[in-house]
Amino acid sequence: MSMTLEEENERLVTQFCRDWSNRDAHALAEYLSDDVVYQMYEGHPDIIGPEAFIKTMDGFLKGLKAVDWEITRSYAIGELVINERIDHFIAHDDKRSNHPEIAGFFLVRDGKIKLWRDYSLPAGISVAAAAK
Repeated sequence: MSMTLEEENERLVTQFCRDWSNRDAHALAEYLSDDVVYQMYEGHPDIIGPEAFIKTMDGFLKGLKAVDWEITRSYAIGELVINERIDHFIAHDDKRSNHPEIAGFFLVRDGKIKLWRDYSLPAGISVAAAAK
């Protein structure tokens, strides 16, 4: 049985999120279209293109002890994949570790992430918890 476009897009984004644990910006850039637009958080300037992504993320990722993106919910609607995550960035000095709760919006075209915007959720309030 073949997967639907929505299933393929959700699988791609889920694998992309899992691969952050490898801390390899070059490998992550393989998921991105040549003209990807990425906004790391509200108000942050757009990062445009895989090379800019690598330049921005390579040193950051290599400077961490571990990364684990925990997806708590994920939905696909056509080309759009929305996920709720807790991004665990584990620093060598645990006081500098960070665990933001994120709502991620990914536009997937032709098997690549073309647009990606992350939005911080209010501290201690996840969309899943608020929905209960």
